[in-house]
Amino acid sequence: MKEKETEPTVAVTTGAAIDEAAPDVAISHLKQLKKEHEWDPNLPEDVTDVIDDKTGEVAEELIDNSPYPEVRAAVPNYDEGGHTNTIRAWVIGLVLSTVASGMNMLFSLRQPYIVIPSYVVQVVAYPIGVGWAMLLPNKTFNVFGLKFNLNPGPFSKKEHAIAVLMANASFGGGTAYATDILVAQRAFYKQRFGWGFELLLCICTQMLGFGFAGFFHRFLVAPAAMIWPSTLINTSIFSALHDRSLPDPRKVAGWTIGRYRMFLYCLVGSFVWYWFPGYIAPFLSVFAWVTWIKPQSPVVNQLFGGWTGLSLLPITFDWTQISGFNFSPLISPWHAHANTLIGMVVFYWICTIGLHYNNAYWFKHLPISDSSSYDNTGSVYDVSRILTPEFTFDDAKYKEYSPLFLSTTFALCYGLSFAGVIAVLLHAILFHGKEVLARVKTFRKTEDDVHARLMARFKPVPLWWYGALFLTMLGIGLGVSLGYPTHLSWWAFFVSLIMAIVWTLPVGIVQAATNIQLGLNVLTEFVIGYMQPGRPMAMMLFKTFGYISMSQGLYFCQDMKLGQCQP
Repeated sequence: MKEKETEPTVAVTTGAAIDEAAPDVAISHLKQLKKEHEWDPNLPEDVTDVIDDKTGEVAEELIDNSPYPEVRAAVPNYDEGGHTNTIRAWVIGLVLSTVASGMNMLFSLRQPYIVIPSYVVQVVAYPIGVGWAMLLPNKTFNVFGLKFNLNPGPFSKKEHAIAVLMANASFGGGTAYATDILVAQRAFYKQRFGWGFELLLCICTQMLGFGFAGFFHRFLVAPAAMIWPSTLINTSIFSALHDRSLPDPRKVAGWTIGRYRMFLYCLVGSFVWYWFPGYIAPFLSVFAWVTWIKPQSPVVNQLFGGWTGLSLLPITFDWTQISGFNFSPLISPWHAHANTLIGMVVFYWICTIGLHYNNAYWFKHLPISDSSSYDNTGSVYDVSRILTPEFTFDDAKYKEYSPLFLSTTFALCYGLSFAGVIAVLLHAILFHGKEVLARVKTFRKTEDDVHARLMARFKPVPLWWYGALFLTMLGIGLGVSLGYPTHLSWWAFFVSLIMAIVWTLPVGIVQAATNIQLGLNVLTEFVIGYMQPGRPMAMMLFKTFGYISMSQGLYFCQDMKLGQCQP
């Protein structure tokens, strides 16, 4: 595994380069920057206001570095060099990714859902890599003509980044969504197709998105506006672990503590604290203190309860409750949280209360907030009672048994999901349509961004690699759908992939700016319900191919952005 040696430090440009570019080229670039980022909520207004200031200082700040202060603080504008493709990085990355994936699968079956993010792998990989560099010998091996060094030197940021990228690709979006199909088969349908079906289904649904993600690199990875906030957390941890220098007190409000020590303090404090809400005092997890006053009141529990209520005073001391759905709130920018908060108050508080207490669609007879489905007796809906022996929908049994009833928030969630996926399409067209068309016309042109210029030193991944991967997974997906009694037609399989590809760009634009990903799970259920009604197994496969292919593709775009930040 022989690698190309890289210089220890390669700066981007110098002041001389700015002087040569200014004023004409530099100012032209800055004006183009202002035009492209006119509607960018992540770019401070004071940055665009100084575009017309024809000074070398402005040009140097915005051309030789990112225009986003968060990116400048977390990502260096130079290549630090170091080893990359080493046996050490591969072993650490593969082992930790396998272990963490298994643990995520185990924890996905509990409530609340605990996710082990790639940040855990990032933290654990560092002492392993440093220990490897200290203990193992510097010895070169030759296996079938492929040379690799067991210990090429100090554990570098690039090796560390490779291990993290493996973790992101393995479980960046949580557990394999296809496992929900396997659980549903066993629990509700008493059905199993064998380990071959289960293995191939998980592989193709996880990797189909990787195939077409490469074709969106020009639109979702290369532009500086696509900051992908979660990658900034990764780069900040890299700096905290590998950079032991003390900060300049003038730039950090007088703080003198180093990043590494601060990181260790937070890590130890988090470990100690979680024992309280997790085991010692579980009531801290859902601190619904209002329900303690009148525990027998249905209205109080509906409004202030934490599990089946609206939680109008949402207090918790458990980080897993805070980050369980949209992951860490520290990652997303403020405007994303403000948008989410307004939507939650308007729809999940005001509209839900109005619908529930007016007994619309018999909501008042069910929990106000719940993810289960119910029959006309208030019991959990028994799906097996409305299926034929071939596991398809039986209309006569359905009429004999009961209509399907949903809780207020669950029903509202379905309606908002339809609104969200249409809104994201319109948002992309209205606010980013011209930018996307411009990038289509200049598809082969290199992005004029500091980190893109750094990446120009390295050979890009050929597009045919992505195409080959996509076609391979396409064949496996067709084989899984048609080779087993899934009731999913070949043409419906292709419709699901078309939906995934169409929504990848608009959803990716929003996720790259806000760290919030809109799902296609509800829309795909609706579409397959009309195309092939009464086929629950086909519905689950269609939803997984349509929704998870897009989701995995976007998480891989996020990985490519991290690779660009750590060239």
